[in-house]
Amino acid sequence: MDEKLFWQLLVTFVVAIVGWWVAHWLTSKRDVENERRKLRITYLIEAYRRLESASHAADPKSKYPALESAIADIQLLGTSRQVTLARAFSNEMALHRTASIDELLADLRDSLRVELRLEPVSEKIVHLRFKDEP
Repeated sequence: MDEKLFWQLLVTFVVAIVGWWVAHWLTSKRDVENERRKLRITYLIEAYRRLESASHAADPKSKYPALESAIADIQLLGTSRQVTLARAFSNEMALHRTASIDELLADLRDSLRVELRLEPVSEKIVHLRFKDEP
Protein backbone atom coordinates (compact mmCIF):
# COMPACT_ATOMS: atom_id res chain seq x y z
CA MET A 1 0.00 0.00 0.00
CA ASP A 2 1.24 3.44 -0.89
CA GLU A 3 2.24 5.58 2.12
CA LYS A 4 0.53 8.66 0.66
CA LEU A 5 -2.74 6.74 0.24
CA PHE A 6 -2.46 5.44 3.80
CA TRP A 7 -2.16 8.97 5.25
CA GLN A 8 -5.04 10.24 3.11
CA LEU A 9 -7.27 7.43 4.35
CA LEU A 10 -6.16 7.95 7.95
CA VAL A 11 -6.86 11.71 7.82
CA THR A 12 -10.25 11.07 6.20
CA PHE A 13 -11.10 8.52 8.89
CA VAL A 14 -10.02 10.85 11.73
CA VAL A 15 -11.98 13.79 10.26
CA ALA A 16 -15.06 11.57 9.91
CA ILE A 17 -14.79 10.33 13.51
CA VAL A 18 -14.24 13.84 14.90
CA GLY A 19 -17.14 15.16 12.78
CA TRP A 20 -19.43 12.41 14.03
CA TRP A 21 -18.42 13.07 17.64
CA VAL A 22 -18.98 16.85 17.33
CA ALA A 23 -22.38 16.31 15.68
CA HIS A 24 -23.37 13.83 18.39
CA TRP A 25 -22.24 16.18 21.15
CA LEU A 26 -24.13 19.15 19.67
CA THR A 27 -27.27 17.05 19.18
CA SER A 28 -27.11 15.76 22.75
CA LYS A 29 -26.64 19.28 24.08
CA ARG A 30 -29.60 20.54 22.03
CA ASP A 31 -31.79 17.64 23.19
CA VAL A 32 -30.99 18.29 26.86
CA GLU A 33 -31.73 22.00 26.43
CA ASN A 34 -35.03 21.25 24.67
CA GLU A 35 -36.06 18.84 27.45
CA ARG A 36 -35.14 21.40 30.11
CA ARG A 37 -37.14 24.09 28.32
CA LYS A 38 -40.13 21.77 27.86
CA LEU A 39 -40.13 20.76 31.53
CA ARG A 40 -39.80 24.37 32.70
CA ILE A 41 -42.65 25.53 30.46
CA THR A 42 -44.90 22.67 31.59
CA TYR A 43 -44.36 23.39 35.28
CA LEU A 44 -44.79 27.15 34.86
CA ILE A 45 -48.01 26.71 32.88
CA GLU A 46 -49.36 24.52 35.67
CA ALA A 47 -48.25 27.08 38.26
CA TYR A 48 -50.01 29.80 36.28
CA ARG A 49 -53.21 27.73 36.19
CA ARG A 50 -53.10 27.06 39.94
CA LEU A 51 -52.49 30.73 40.73
CA GLU A 52 -55.22 31.90 38.39
CA SER A 53 -57.75 29.43 39.76
CA ALA A 54 -57.00 30.59 43.30
CA SER A 55 -57.33 34.26 42.42
CA HIS A 56 -60.68 35.70 43.50
CA ALA A 57 -61.89 32.23 44.48
CA ALA A 58 -65.19 31.87 46.32
CA ASP A 59 -63.48 29.76 49.00
CA PRO A 60 -59.86 30.97 49.17
CA LYS A 61 -58.85 28.61 51.98
CA SER A 62 -59.53 25.58 49.80
CA LYS A 63 -57.00 26.97 47.31
CA TYR A 64 -54.12 27.36 49.78
CA PRO A 65 -52.44 24.03 48.83
CA ALA A 66 -52.56 25.00 45.14
CA LEU A 67 -51.08 28.42 45.95
CA GLU A 68 -48.29 26.86 48.01
CA SER A 69 -47.44 24.43 45.23
CA ALA A 70 -47.49 27.13 42.54
CA ILE A 71 -45.24 29.44 44.57
CA ALA A 72 -42.80 26.57 45.15
CA ASP A 73 -42.66 25.78 41.42
CA ILE A 74 -42.10 29.44 40.56
CA GLN A 75 -39.29 29.71 43.10
CA LEU A 76 -37.68 26.65 41.54
CA LEU A 77 -38.18 27.33 37.83
CA GLY A 78 -39.21 30.97 37.43
CA THR A 79 -37.16 33.94 36.35
CA SER A 80 -35.50 36.08 39.01
CA ARG A 81 -38.30 38.65 38.65
CA GLN A 82 -40.92 35.94 39.10
CA VAL A 83 -39.15 34.65 42.19
CA THR A 84 -39.11 38.19 43.60
CA LEU A 85 -42.83 38.65 42.83
CA ALA A 86 -43.65 35.25 44.36
CA ARG A 87 -41.74 36.18 47.50
CA ALA A 88 -43.53 39.54 47.74
CA PHE A 89 -46.89 37.79 47.30
CA SER A 90 -46.00 35.22 49.96
CA ASN A 91 -44.88 37.88 52.42
CA GLU A 92 -48.05 39.92 51.83
CA MET A 93 -50.21 36.81 52.32
CA ALA A 94 -48.37 35.95 55.54
CA LEU A 95 -48.89 39.45 56.92
CA HIS A 96 -52.43 40.25 55.79
CA ARG A 97 -53.98 36.94 54.63
CA THR A 98 -54.71 38.68 51.32
CA ALA A 99 -52.55 39.84 48.43
CA SER A 100 -52.76 40.66 44.75
CA ILE A 101 -51.37 38.03 42.43
CA ASP A 102 -52.02 40.01 39.24
CA GLU A 103 -48.45 41.22 38.68
CA LEU A 104 -47.01 37.73 39.10
CA LEU A 105 -49.63 36.25 36.77
CA ALA A 106 -48.94 38.91 34.14
CA ASP A 107 -45.19 38.27 34.32
CA LEU A 108 -45.71 34.51 34.05
CA ARG A 109 -48.05 34.99 31.08
CA ASP A 110 -45.59 37.31 29.33
CA SER A 111 -42.56 35.05 29.80
CA LEU A 112 -44.48 31.92 28.81
CA ARG A 113 -45.73 33.61 25.64
CA VAL A 114 -42.13 34.51 24.76
CA GLU A 115 -40.96 30.93 25.44
CA LEU A 116 -43.79 29.55 23.30
CA ARG A 117 -43.06 32.10 20.57
CA LEU A 118 -46.54 33.61 20.78
CA GLU A 119 -47.26 37.24 20.09
CA PRO A 120 -47.23 39.52 23.13
CA VAL A 121 -50.52 40.71 24.60
CA SER A 122 -51.07 43.90 26.54
CA GLU A 123 -54.57 43.26 27.85
CA LYS A 124 -55.00 42.86 31.59
CA ILE A 125 -55.78 39.40 32.88
CA VAL A 126 -59.47 38.82 33.59
CA HIS A 127 -60.60 36.30 36.20
CA LEU A 128 -63.96 34.86 35.21
CA ARG A 129 -65.83 33.53 38.23
CA PHE A 130 -69.43 32.32 38.33
CA LYS A 131 -71.17 32.64 41.66
CA ASP A 132 -74.26 30.76 42.67
CA GLU A 133 -76.93 33.29 43.47
CA PRO A 134 -79.76 32.24 45.80
